[in-house]
Parts: sequence; structure tokens; C-alpha cells
Amino acid sequence: MSVSAYDTINVSADAYHKLYVGIKVLDSRKFYSEGNSGRFELRTFITITKNDLANGLPNIGFGLWDEENQTINDQFRVNNGDMQKILNTVATVALAFLKKSPFEYLYAEGSTIARTRLYQRELVKIYNDLPEDLKLYGLVKENDTGFVDFKKGVNYDGFLLSTRNH
Repeated sequence: MSVSAYDTINVSADAYHKLYVGIKVLDSRKFYSEGNSGRFELRTFITITKNDLANGLPNIGFGLWDEENQTINDQFRVNNGDMQKILNTVATVALAFLKKSPFEYLYAEGSTIARTRLYQRELVKIYNDLPEDLKLYGLVKENDTGFVDFKKGVNYDGFLLSTRNH
């Protein structure tokens, strides 16, 4: 099953200087969800903590852009009938980042446990179609297990992507 992605537009990191104090924005893009409930501007952003640039993990997130408050709402449900296209767009942004920075890792998790599970269900659907050079790990927080090779049937607390050879 092939799902298309929305076209994205680069957003300057300067757009977030008030929003993310102590966070460096490495990449940001905007795109528009269009469907049953209307047209919504969504943003992706890849960030890293400024005081941990050498050892920190870049993190990818996305959400609804609130123009009035100049913030991103990662709790909002668009309900446009295009969830898979939105998630594919975020995945496309993540892969593009990793291809520009092949020795980087990229961390992701949902803003809630339910969203993390949703993302995991979607990852399982496309797992066999992931590029061969992409390595996927799941984070298990229980007993401080850490990152393990992604396997179907295990609940994870987050995900780590890499194109790095191990």
C-alpha cells in the first residue's frame, strides 16, 4: 500500500526563537492537511537541546500551527481523513533529515501514550517497506531497558531511527 505525502515548505528556525528557549531547531517544515474538516497548517520540527548539542538526540515532532499564538499544538486532532498521509509526510521529513545527516539518530514519540501506540501501529503496517538502510529501534523504559531492535508485538515508549551502519 502506497500513501502519498503532502508537499512541504521550509520554515526558518527564527520562527521559533520565542517558542523554544534552550532548544535548537535543526529543521522545520510546514504543510497543509486538507479534507473532511477543512484546511489546517501543520508543522514538523526537528530539535535538539542547546546545552547537549554534542551528545543529545535530535527529536522530531509535529502538530497544528496556531498562527495567533505562534505555537504548535501537538494535542489537536485534525480529523480530516488523511492521517496516513500526514504521518507519511512526517516520515518523509525524518528520512530527508537522516539522509542529510547519515550519522545522526532521530528520536520520536507521541505526545500521549495513545499517540505513541497509534504511531507504532502505523509503523508495523509499513515495517516491511522501510528502506534497507533505515534502522528502527523501540524504546522500552521499563527496567531501564533502553533501545532495542524494533519488533512487532512489543509496546514501545518511543522510537529511534538511524541510517547509521552498526
